[in-house]
Amino acid sequence: MGLKIRTSLFAAFLLSASFFAFAEPTDTRLIGNWQGQRDQEGKCSFMAWKMARTADGKFEITFYGDPGKKQILGKEKGRWEVKDGKLSLLTDGVPTPDIYIYTFIDENSVKLSNVKRDPSADCMADYEFTDHRVSQ
Repeated sequence: MGLKIRTSLFAAFLLSASFFAFAEPTDTRLIGNWQGQRDQEGKCSFMAWKMARTADGKFEITFYGDPGKKQILGKEKGRWEVKDGKLSLLTDGVPTPDIYIYTFIDENSVKLSNVKRDPSADCMADYEFTDHRVSQ
């Protein structure tokens, strides 16, 4: 087998491996529409959000600067997965995923603790919040 063919096969393998790194979410309880917010008196500045996580491992999130969710700060989308009991969110265009330890309070409420983030994140502190399932 020639060097060009081996190089092409190796490149195809790497591409498929990176694609399948976020191929499927592994905790279906997290699928759906959720909302939450950071404490107004917490380690990080206040922010509220609405998030949709789909069964194909994609997410979309809208951030708000007020509790009434009128002031949109921005929107993001990307891929999510659960691995080793941690929720990982890889936002499109951001090289490092945000990682959260999570615990379900009940089927419609989940407590998340941020333990890793990209250096470009708006808050570098570890913080906790509770997301609540919403119907849409």
